[in-house]
Amino acid sequence: MIKNIIFVLITAFTLNVATAFADSGGIVDAIQMPAWYDRDGKTYPLKPGIKLYSGDVIRTGKNSRALLRMNEGSTVKLGEDATLSLNTLIPPKHEEGVFAALMRVTRGAFRFTTTEIGNLRKRNVDVKIGHVTVGIRGTDIWGRSKTDEDLFCLIEGNVTVQREGEAEFTMQDPLKYIVAEKDKPTSAVMPVDMNELGGWAAETETQQGQGILTSSGKWAVNMMSVQNTDAANNLQQVLSAAGFAAEIQEVQINDQSWLRIRIEGFVTRQDASSFANTINNQYGIQQPWVVKF
Repeated sequence: MIKNIIFVLITAFTLNVATAFADSGGIVDAIQMPAWYDRDGKTYPLKPGIKLYSGDVIRTGKNSRALLRMNEGSTVKLGEDATLSLNTLIPPKHEEGVFAALMRVTRGAFRFTTTEIGNLRKRNVDVKIGHVTVGIRGTDIWGRSKTDEDLFCLIEGNVTVQREGEAEFTMQDPLKYIVAEKDKPTSAVMPVDMNELGGWAAETETQQGQGILTSSGKWAVNMMSVQNTDAANNLQQVLSAAGFAAEIQEVQINDQSWLRIRIEGFVTRQDASSFANTINNQYGIQQPWVVKF
C-alpha cells in the first residue's frame, strides 16, 4: 500500500514538472499597443500573459513595443512595426533539457538577451534577421530588418552568422556589427559607435509613461459605457482588430446595468493617461477616463 502511494506521488510530481516545462515556449511580459499575434490562421490583439507556442507570429504597430520572456529565461524585445515569426519554440521536457527555437524577424528591430537565470539553461536558438541567420548559444544581440538591408549587432557573447549564399563565420568580439545591403556583399565586421548603439537599443525598449501594459498593472482606461450589448461587442471587435486588447465589464450605475469597454493593466497613471489621449476621438470614443482598480 505504502509503495503504491509513493509511486503515485512520484508519478504526479514528475507529470507536474513535465507539464510546467512543456506548457509553452514563452509568455508576453509587457507591451505598448497596438500589437497582434497570429495563431492557427486567426489574428488576436496581443496582451500581457499570452502564452507563446510554435507557429505564433507577433506583430507590432506604430509606436508599439513588445517584451517577451522565453521559457528558459531569455528575453525578446520588439520595436515598432516589427514582425517576429516563432517558427519553432520547443521548451525542454525537464529542467536540464535544451530549449530549442527558430525565430524569424521579417521586419523591424529585435533584441535577444540572455538573463542570469538563462545563462544556467541549455539552448539551441537560431534567429533569422531578414536574410541573415544568427546561431545563439548564450548572448545579447540586436538586429533590424528593412526592405533594403539587414543589420546585426553583437552586444555580448558569441554567435555564428550566415547570410544566404555566403559562408558562415563566427562573431565573438563584443560591440561589433555587420550590414547586409540588398544586392551587395555583406560588410566587414565593424565596431559600433556607443551613441549609435544607444539609439538602436532605444528602438526596442518599452517607453516609460507611454502606455506600457503588464499583467500586474493596476491602472485602466474606460473608453465607453453603453447599454446595448451589440454596440459593446462591435466596439470591442473593432478595437481588437486595431490591436487593442479591450474587455467588456458589466457595471451598475443608478440601479441600471451598463457595459463598459476598457483596457486594464497600465503600469502607471501616466501610461494610462498617455493611451487615453491617443485613443480619444478614435472609433467613436470621446473623453475616455483613467481609473485605478
